[in-house]
Amino acid sequence: MENELLINKRYVKGLRLASVTLFGLYLIGFLNITFVPATQILFVKQMATILMVTGFIVFGAIATLIGSDNYKICLFFAVAMQIAFPLVFGALINYEFSMINGNELFGGRLMDYAFIGAAGPMVVSVLFARFYLSIFFVVYNFLLALFQAYNTIAIENTFFSFDYNEIATNINAINGGIFSQNLTYLLVVAVGLITLAWVIESNLREATLQERSNNILGRYFSPEVRDEIEKNKLDFNQNSEKEQNIAVMFTDISDFTKLSEGLEPKDVLKLLSEYQTKMVAAVFQNGGSVDKFIGDSVMATFGTPVSRGNDAQNALNCIRQMQISMREWEKERSDKDLPVIKHRVGVHYGSCFVGNVGSEDRVEFTVIGDTVNVASRICEACKEVKSDVLMSDEVKLRLSENLPTEEVKNFEVRGRDKKITLHKLTV
Repeated sequence: MENELLINKRYVKGLRLASVTLFGLYLIGFLNITFVPATQILFVKQMATILMVTGFIVFGAIATLIGSDNYKICLFFAVAMQIAFPLVFGALINYEFSMINGNELFGGRLMDYAFIGAAGPMVVSVLFARFYLSIFFVVYNFLLALFQAYNTIAIENTFFSFDYNEIATNINAINGGIFSQNLTYLLVVAVGLITLAWVIESNLREATLQERSNNILGRYFSPEVRDEIEKNKLDFNQNSEKEQNIAVMFTDISDFTKLSEGLEPKDVLKLLSEYQTKMVAAVFQNGGSVDKFIGDSVMATFGTPVSRGNDAQNALNCIRQMQISMREWEKERSDKDLPVIKHRVGVHYGSCFVGNVGSEDRVEFTVIGDTVNVASRICEACKEVKSDVLMSDEVKLRLSENLPTEEVKNFEVRGRDKKITLHKLTV
C-alpha cells in the first residue's frame, strides 16, 4: 500500500511535467496558426485554432490542478486529448488537401511529410512516467504515421523512385531515399523511447523503494538522526554490530491493566496510539530513536545509531517534554470526563550491543545488554519508590546541569545482584 502511494506520487509529478510541456506546445501551435498563413481554408484554420486552444486549456488546467486525489481523472483527459489530437488534426489537413486538390498538386512528394508529426507526441509520451502508456503512444503515433504514408502510396500513379532526375521532374515520384531515412529515423526514435521509458520505470521503482526506506527510517529515528544516517550512508544490512555507551529509556502507562479492563479493544488501541504518538514526538524532537513498542510501554534510546553529543542530557530534555505533553493530555481528558492517564519513566546509561539481531528471514535493528534490562527495571521501580520519573546515577553524572533530585541509595534491582543509586525527578 505504501509503495503504491509513493509510486502514485511520482506518477502525479510525471503527468504534471508532461502537461506543462504540452501546454507550451499547444500554445506555440496556436500562435503559429494565428500568425503564420499555413492554411488556406477558413474552416480548417478555425477548427485547428479551436483544437489548439482546447489543448492548452486542458493541459494548463491539468498542470495547475493535478493532485493524488484527482490523478486518474486528469490522466483520462490527458490521454483522451493525446489520442484525439492527431486524429482530428490529421483529418483537418486531409480535408484541406482534398479541397485544394493537394494530391494532384503534391503527388508523391507528400511522402516527405508523412512522418514529420509523429516524433513529437512520441517523445512527450515518455514524460507521463508510465511505461505501458508510453509504449501505447509510441506505437499509436507510429501506426498513424504509417497510415499517412499508406494514403500517399495509395494516390493514383504514385511510385517509388531512387532516380534524382525522375524525382525532380515527376510529381508522382516518391523519393525512396527520404522515405527509407524517415522510416529508419522513426523506428530508431520509437525503440529509443521505449528503452528510455523502461529505464524511467526502473528508476521510478528504485527511487520509490529508496523513499520507502527513508520513510521507514523516519518511524524509528528523529529527522536529525535520519539525515545523519543518509549522509554517512550507514548500512543496516551489514553485520557491523558494535558496543557503545547509550541512554536507554522505558515508559509505560500506570495501572494500564486496570484501565483497559473496562474498555473496548478499539478504545484500548486508540488510547495506546495517542500515548505512543506523544512519546514518539518527544523522543524525536530530542534526537532519540524509538526502539520498539511493548504493549503500553515505549522503549527509546539516545545515542543510536550514532551519538548526538550529550545523550544523557537529551534523554532528560525528552522526559521534560513528555511530562508537558502528559499534563496537557491530562487536562484534555479531564475536560471530557475521561479517566486521567499517568505514566512512569525510567532511564539508565551504559554500554550496549547495538546492531542487527534475528534470523535470515527477519532482522531487527536494536540494542541489547544489561543496560537495557536495568532501564526496564528502573521504570518498574517507579511504583515501588512512588515516583513518576526515575534515573540512574550513571545518567545524572552525565547531565550538563546540576539537577536537584531525591536519592534512592542501594536500590536492589530485581534479578540483579549489584545495587544501584536512583534519583527521583520532579519534572
